[in-house]
Order: sequence, then C-alpha cells, then structure tokens
Amino acid sequence: MRTRHDRQILPVITICTGVQEAMAIAQRVALYAELETLRERPLIVYITSSRYGASSMMAGDAIPEFQDQLERLPADTKKADVLVVSNGGDPTVAWRVITLIRERVDEVGVLVPQAAYSAATLLALGANEIIMHPNGNLGPVDPQISVRKHGEKEAQQFGFEELAGFLEFAKKEVGLTDQEHRLAIFELFCKEVGAVPVGVAARSSLLSLTMGEKLLRTHMKADADTQRAKAIAESLNKAFFHHGYPVGRKEAREIGLPVAPSNAAVEGLMWKIWQDVETELKIRKPFSPHFELMASAEAGKLLAPVQQVNLPAALPPQVVQQLVQQLLQNAVVDVNPVDFEFTTTVMESRRHASREMLRGKVLATRMPDLNLRVNAVTTLAGWEPVAVP
Repeated sequence: MRTRHDRQILPVITICTGVQEAMAIAQRVALYAELETLRERPLIVYITSSRYGASSMMAGDAIPEFQDQLERLPADTKKADVLVVSNGGDPTVAWRVITLIRERVDEVGVLVPQAAYSAATLLALGANEIIMHPNGNLGPVDPQISVRKHGEKEAQQFGFEELAGFLEFAKKEVGLTDQEHRLAIFELFCKEVGAVPVGVAARSSLLSLTMGEKLLRTHMKADADTQRAKAIAESLNKAFFHHGYPVGRKEAREIGLPVAPSNAAVEGLMWKIWQDVETELKIRKPFSPHFELMASAEAGKLLAPVQQVNLPAALPPQVVQQLVQQLLQNAVVDVNPVDFEFTTTVMESRRHASREMLRGKVLATRMPDLNLRVNAVTTLAGWEPVAVP
C-alpha cells in the first residue's frame, strides 16, 4: 500500500538545488544509450524506493508519467524495454502499463536488476522476455491486505492463502476432518480478522490469479499455452508460503517464465543503472526525522547542557519549588524547522525524466524532562519533471 502524507503547508519551503540529481541523470543517460544499442530498442526505467522510512509503491499516479514516456517513443518503435525495481503495489498498475505499451509496440522486454516483487512481478509476466540479473528476484503475486481492528494502532496483514493454509493445517496436522469443526475454525478466523476483509482477500486472490494469466497470455498466443499460463499464474499465487519469497533466475525458468539466457554485457549495464539510482535514492540509508534533526545545525541547541544550581538546604519548600519550576522551563528549547527532501519514485529514459518527490520540515522541541518531541510535516509531494541532458 502506498504511503500518503498530510498536505499541511508551512509558510517557508527551502528546495535543494538538484545539482547531484542532474549529474546522476547525465551519467545514466550514457548507460541508457549503451543498453538501448545492445538491445536494439528504447528503454524506460521505473523504480520505486525501498528506503526504510521513505519507501514507495507502484500506484496509479505513475500512469501519466508512463504515458509521457510512451508519447516520446520513436514512431517506428516495434520493441521496447522496461527496467523495473519495486516491492510492488497496485496490481492493476501492472496491467495498465503493459496494455499501454502493447498499444504502441509488438514486443515488450522487462529488465530486473534487483527486486521486482508482487505487482512488479505481474508487470514482468506481461513481457515477451524477462532479462534477470543474477541478483534479480521476482516473487509471489498473492495479494496482501491490511486490517486495523477498532482501538488497535497496528494493522494486521494477511492474504487469502493464510486462511487456506490455516484450514489445511487444521485438517492435516490437527486432524479436524469433521465439517462442523472446520466451520468453527473458519468462523474463528473470520472473527479474528473480520468477515468483510476475508471476502476482500478472496476476491483479491482471484483478481491476482486472473490478471497473472491474462498478462501471460498477452504474449503466449498458442492454444497449448493456455494451460501453461494458468499453471504459471497459479504457481506464483499459491506455491510459495511467504509473500516475500525471492524467486531467482533459475527458479523463474523452472516455473516456465520466459527468462532470457544470460548476457554479461546487458546484465552489467542493468546493474550499473540500478546502483546509480540506488545511490540517488539513498536506499541504504534509513530516513528518520530524528536523523535529519541530528544532522542539522539545530541539533546543538537541543543537546546543549541544562543549567544546574546548588540549592542551600535551608531554603523554604515554596522557594525550592519555584526554582525547580524555573529550571524546568529553562530546559525547554524550541528550534527552527529543519528541511528534508527525498525521492520516492524514478521514471526516466533518454527522452524524458520525472521524479516523485516529497519535501517537508522536521519540528522539534526539548521538553522539561529533556525528552525530544519530534514531528515531521509534509509541505509538498508529487511528480516533477527533470531536465534530461
């Protein structure tokens, strides 16, 4: 599920210059040109951030950005590649992207240098050819839903396969074969997560299964391929027992996916592109308002020593209380808002580029007990065009 942010606007917004961003694009454009020459077709790059605290998912707001990319393809384009790295998101986005591309070209390749899970795997299912780096992974496409019970802060995540697995466990391992007992187990599960979410999970599972099969059949045309497409879709929906199970290149071939033979030159360029984007998105550096605060010039104010005094023992209690209250008030420190900015999604090619950006401010106060009260406020979020050199 995509993270959404409050749109509370503060009066002053400081925006970074973007010099590093332009340098990164300039470097990658050369890699794109080289990869397009090797593959003999245009390339579009779609990467959602998996940065801890600043992650993003495949969502419908990426569709207009894809359309901008497709409008800039050469008129005689017959084949196109999409390089994708994402932990997933909205499965209907995968279907929309593939159908949009196939309106313009006859053959689609999906390049997977790193993780392409869930909805990103569905996107790969719609490709005539999947080019996987040795470090690349696909994953199961069984949908996950989140349910938050009334009065609980933490959401519970589950999929329809959890229910099926639970019933199978009760039957085979516990020995509950009587229909009445299995009905009681089903009612217990529904009571735990809710009957409506169970229904949503069941329908989502059918959607994922059907969509996977339809995506495969966009390029598996023969009648004999119909059953193969269904078998592959069912395998990715039901055969793995964890939504985050990594399906590597070898296993993807065994499932029956059209994974291309190894090509060191193509794989090397894929990996360089991913590493460059990974660095730009700061994937390996968790985002935290506290980290941003401590890295700013305002940190010194919050960490400044607290005034201490030695009180004579003979002071009246009322005077001691007044002095303590004054010291506590002096310990309170407010600081200026600290700006932060990060990229959540990258969409780019040699012809056009855009970013989904999020900007905001960290607000902080040191309280009388010396604990820090820290809050991050989003001031701006959305897609922005980026100049391509």
